[in-house]
Amino acid sequence: MTTLWAAIDQGSTSTKGALISDRGDVVFETHVPVAREVSGDSVVHEPAALAQGVVHVLDRLLSREPRNSVAGIGLACQRSTCLLWDRASGEEITKALSWQDRSQTRRAVLLHRHDRMIRRRTGLRLSPHYAALKLAHLLGSVPAGRRRAERGEIVAGTLDAFLVRRLVGRDLTEPGHAGRTLCFDLDRGAFDRDLCRLFGVPRAALPAVVPSASIRGSYRGIPLTAVAGDQQSALLGHGGWRTGVTAAHFGTGAFILASTGSRPKRGARVLSAALATTNRTRRFQVEGSVNSAGSAVDWIFGITKSRLQDWAGREVEPGTLAAVLPAFAGLATPWWRPETRAVYAAINPRTSADDLIGGTLFALAMRVLDCVDALAGAGVPTRVLRVSGKLTRLDGLVALLANAGQIRVEVSKLEETGLAGIARLAAAGASGNTRPLSYRPETRSYVRPRWSASRAAKTRRRWRSFVRRALAAAEVEPF
Repeated sequence: MTTLWAAIDQGSTSTKGALISDRGDVVFETHVPVAREVSGDSVVHEPAALAQGVVHVLDRLLSREPRNSVAGIGLACQRSTCLLWDRASGEEITKALSWQDRSQTRRAVLLHRHDRMIRRRTGLRLSPHYAALKLAHLLGSVPAGRRRAERGEIVAGTLDAFLVRRLVGRDLTEPGHAGRTLCFDLDRGAFDRDLCRLFGVPRAALPAVVPSASIRGSYRGIPLTAVAGDQQSALLGHGGWRTGVTAAHFGTGAFILASTGSRPKRGARVLSAALATTNRTRRFQVEGSVNSAGSAVDWIFGITKSRLQDWAGREVEPGTLAAVLPAFAGLATPWWRPETRAVYAAINPRTSADDLIGGTLFALAMRVLDCVDALAGAGVPTRVLRVSGKLTRLDGLVALLANAGQIRVEVSKLEETGLAGIARLAAAGASGNTRPLSYRPETRSYVRPRWSASRAAKTRRRWRSFVRRALAAAEVEPF
């Protein structure tokens, strides 16, 4: 009987699941939508609905094949979404604040003087996107919340730990998610008391940290053998356990990750984090972030009543395009301006819906290349960029990455590399070795640059000039 792995990817807009064989074949796929509530800078989910979605998808997977053919479960999860729950009962106390939630931006500004220390210890930037400020806010919103947290009665954690609690009854997280709290010392691989004190998140309230690939317990008799961040899982799905692989996965955001081996590698404009860990091994990554990718494309398609499939084979040629800064959830790498808003400029009476869409896709390609440039500045150059996600169906977007970046772009055969990566990590967690992670994924297509180096350089200069000028407008409050 073929050995199968049940892979779950809990994201911002859907919870996806797949049964994946040892050879990497997808036997069955399913998904359920994810609801969220958006009000200004506030973005929240109902925790019970998220947990029910995961259970529903997992039950579908397990009912599809004989139970003894599924050897383990892997859970990939959106990373900075967080909430409070009761340690005794496992019931949620608050709603889940999304990683996209920027309601704590002003408090982040007040703590700016600590930014260098936070970067040195965590590898990340002080940002309202990450969990610490949100957890502190939630603790302050609950009667006696901080006192109960200090006694260990409340768990303050990222969404992965809540889902693990619902699946196997234990309050456990892993280094990639723990890092997204801003309370985790990257070098030591442990929560840091000084950071907990700075943010007002009691150490006693945080879940225990275990390796990404390790057995946490069982769901319906099948072991949960791996948990990792959704973007880390996508990099693993691109073969990123090997040092030097650079990949971009396009979901709600676009995150550009490069594996850096067994030691953290830091840069002034990029993030450094744990990729995944086993009982014996730690792997690290550097990362650039584009907070609005699929969300920006969905918005402009909705405004213009267009469809993704209509743009699948179209080229995107700069010329009459609108000038767009797609900062719907702030501007991340390399500017790190969470308060920034989206800008649409250079619009005149002849500007068409296609110009607005093309400008958005062009801007998204430029933002990804901003991250590629930042990785290079940190000593991690990109010669080949592996890409995945729904937006890689857009040939014009992929061609822009190759042309303006002067790099080879390889499009993954699997669109959902996060599912493939977490399945591989689940196999590693079950076997106790990393052999399942040592593979090269299949490529659907690749694109080489067609532009001259001078044209690419000019395009990138013009883009950076536009961003500098747009930043002032991007911080204007709505009327």
